[in-house]
Amino acid sequence: MFHRLFTITSKRKTPRRLRAPKIMQPTNHEHKKARRKSHSSLSLQASTASPKFSPTKRWTAVLPANLVHLSIGSVYVYTMWTPSLTTVHGVVSSSPSDWTLGEVLPVFSVSAVTLGICTSALGKWVERVGPRKSGVVGSCCWGGALMLTGLGVELHSLALVYAGYGLLGGVGWGLMYLTPVSTCMKWYPDRRGFATGLALSAFGLGAAIAPPVIHTVLEYFFVMPHFLGEVDGVLLSTLEDGTQVAMTADGEKPVIVATAVDAAKVGVIPGVYECGAGDTGASRALVSLGLLYGSIGALASRFMKIPSDGWTPNHDPSSDPNNNNHNSKDDGSIIPTNVGLPVEVAMSTSQFPLLWISVFGNATGGLALLSSSKLMITDIWAGAMPEIVTASFATGYVAALGSANAMGRFGWAFASDWIGRKNTYIIFSLGIPIVGGAPYLCHAAMDRNALAGMEMLPLATFYGGSILAISFYGGIFSTLPAYIADLFGQKHSGAIHGKLLTAWAASAVCGPMGLAYLRASAVDDAIWDLLNTVDPITFQEKFGCAVEHSQPLITANTVTIARLMEICPQGTVDPTPFLYDTTCYVAAGLIGISALANLAITPLHASNKLDPMQKQKQHHLSSNKI
Repeated sequence: MFHRLFTITSKRKTPRRLRAPKIMQPTNHEHKKARRKSHSSLSLQASTASPKFSPTKRWTAVLPANLVHLSIGSVYVYTMWTPSLTTVHGVVSSSPSDWTLGEVLPVFSVSAVTLGICTSALGKWVERVGPRKSGVVGSCCWGGALMLTGLGVELHSLALVYAGYGLLGGVGWGLMYLTPVSTCMKWYPDRRGFATGLALSAFGLGAAIAPPVIHTVLEYFFVMPHFLGEVDGVLLSTLEDGTQVAMTADGEKPVIVATAVDAAKVGVIPGVYECGAGDTGASRALVSLGLLYGSIGALASRFMKIPSDGWTPNHDPSSDPNNNNHNSKDDGSIIPTNVGLPVEVAMSTSQFPLLWISVFGNATGGLALLSSSKLMITDIWAGAMPEIVTASFATGYVAALGSANAMGRFGWAFASDWIGRKNTYIIFSLGIPIVGGAPYLCHAAMDRNALAGMEMLPLATFYGGSILAISFYGGIFSTLPAYIADLFGQKHSGAIHGKLLTAWAASAVCGPMGLAYLRASAVDDAIWDLLNTVDPITFQEKFGCAVEHSQPLITANTVTIARLMEICPQGTVDPTPFLYDTTCYVAAGLIGISALANLAITPLHASNKLDPMQKQKQHHLSSNKI
């Protein structure tokens, strides 16, 4: 009996709670899918470096990130495209059917706003998929944006230009901007200012290289329109809508009259040209550079990598039982990066709106100059010094501003590690006399007699001041992430940075669009002032219209400042160099407001503010348990 009992007991099944869980074997399809996912060269796993990656070699990991920024840096030189976009049909000058400056300048603003939305909405996605996939997607968007913009220029569709450079380009800009910055910050947690400066200096360097590249490609695809002859040798008539036509053997043809100033900008001789018979080269140049920049960005993204969790440059991650990341204070000591105010709490402090205002005021003036630098240098100085300020000089000026942007992004961020973020922003207030004093330099340049051998001094001062001001602009954004971490802590600094970039998006709207509005108003006022000085009979003979009925001709770009100066009385001062006076004064005022906001910022110790919050949260959890 005992034998039967033992046998029955031994055959009894194991209790359910002690039974080993049944392991489901993956199917062949799931095996292949998992293998493809883990072996994808763009996956997060593939882009994560080994935990034993040597800190002495971390500089090699940021080189691909810098190449990505290099390929997107050309977005800042949109000013290189504006002359071609406003002369698609006229080529040598704007025709009645061409887009106005007020129509094409907001394209850059739309791109900047899209950037702000993209960085805010896709920030978590970038962290989830890794730098390689987000970089490749951003590169494809940027390259496709330039090609779509080229198609819009070819079809003369402003909607396609906005959809390309404005919307799709903004998405590419956001992904290609955010990914390298995040990557470099992870490789250099011990030097926050150096990391952001290292990342964003390549972005500025791309803006420095782009102008001569764009200028060369535009010249290669440029097709000169048919030259009909000098103004005195061509029979011109003016239509009711203000368009001028010339009588030729083939009948009436719409024409463009290029003055000496207009001709100098594109390197042709003054005279009458057939409208629509040439090509600025913009459409083909945009498509070509879209392929180039998209390919460089996608290839560089393929080799980007980020450190593994817990990796630090100062110690073995395996020795850290909590596997916490670290960062550095300004004095070089290592502090945990898991300390910081939540976004909602940071936005409720007084420091957040003050920092927002400081960024907005400083950035507005810089963006106004960057978006129209080529137009400004030719408008202001080509009339006063035509033998010096040529098309090549203007291109070199834009490239110099790009170099200043790059040097400012690295130099000021690096310096902020030693002199402090707030003190660095105080230095940026030197932009007030630089921007506010620019109109006085322009007025001085027009008075050649007063200079007496120092004719180059105003231009040289303007040139040097512009470079210094743009270096301030670059330093604003490279120093900002470290400024945020100092004020609110490192833990949520990325999300807070995204919120503060709305200040940059707002400045990207107000800067270029404000400049376009103020310039258009100044042009209208200057034209009517000149119309009051010209001889009505001479005007009638030249334009075939009475002075009081000249508004359609002004709208059609037939009556311009340059053409009126040809019939104005001797000694009349050309108002073109003074078109930006009001813009400079407004920009200087905004920089002053931002300086006051920065001075009002007081230190905010995130850890001290978090202690009562944590105690309150712990008390709340204890109450719920009871």
